[in-house]
Amino acid sequence: MALADAQNLAIRKLLSKAAFESTLSPGPPLSKSHPSPALVAKLHLECAALYATARSLVKTPGASRASSRPKLKMSLGRDKDRNANPHGDDETGEEVAPELRRYLADEAALHAALARKWLGVDAGEHGGTSKGGIAVGFLIWAKKELEELKSGHASGGMISGEREKEIRERRKARVLEELEGTGTFLVGYKKMNDSISFQPVPPQSELQAMIPAGLLAAVVKPYAKPTPAFGPGSVEYVRRQAEELELLETQSIADTVVSTTSTAVEGAPSKSYAGAEAYY
Repeated sequence: MALADAQNLAIRKLLSKAAFESTLSPGPPLSKSHPSPALVAKLHLECAALYATARSLVKTPGASRASSRPKLKMSLGRDKDRNANPHGDDETGEEVAPELRRYLADEAALHAALARKWLGVDAGEHGGTSKGGIAVGFLIWAKKELEELKSGHASGGMISGEREKEIRERRKARVLEELEGTGTFLVGYKKMNDSISFQPVPPQSELQAMIPAGLLAAVVKPYAKPTPAFGPGSVEYVRRQAEELELLETQSIADTVVSTTSTAVEGAPSKSYAGAEAYY
């Protein structure tokens, strides 16, 4: 989810300069300073995939807030123990707030719709007359999904808190803004297709096959464990360990030499009488 939010911020930063020009002159044609529509579409596709992945991870059996369950006056068996400790699941991290699941579902649907919008804009701007129908088809698809988001059919559910209500209101305002922009592009490209291109609008199944792979803006950096300043793992600790090993190795070699010398001395014959080994 953090990676998806970072991707979302990267898209907003990329489109921040073009937002002012789009406000002054909405609809086609795009200004020359506008980022590539194909790039924006791929970024939205990856963002939608990240939000969808996060939502699938939190959709575990029983992953709902205890407060959202219907409360019974009488509790028996396991329900009695569960009601005795209503925050037990929250403390262990097993509960996932339904607001979070709705947020992930709404964001995934929004970015998927915006990806189709920019795929249509790319076909209309850079596809020539041969892709006029494709542009209209993608924009119709995007407009349909944005209208579903506007009516609140993406995630469903009731608003349970002021915070969620505020988030839903802001998202609704953004959906209305995107819906207006999509409608403007659709009217422009449909007029061009009906008067110049005369291309058929492909069905949604054909458009689905034309959707490219997403593009990740924020690179995932693998976690590197920092080196401790002291204690096990620090540079000084490793140096001391190496010195101790070296001393142990030196001591072991010295003990081996002493043991070999003493063995040789013990094995030599001793002179027990006068003139021993002096035979001449």
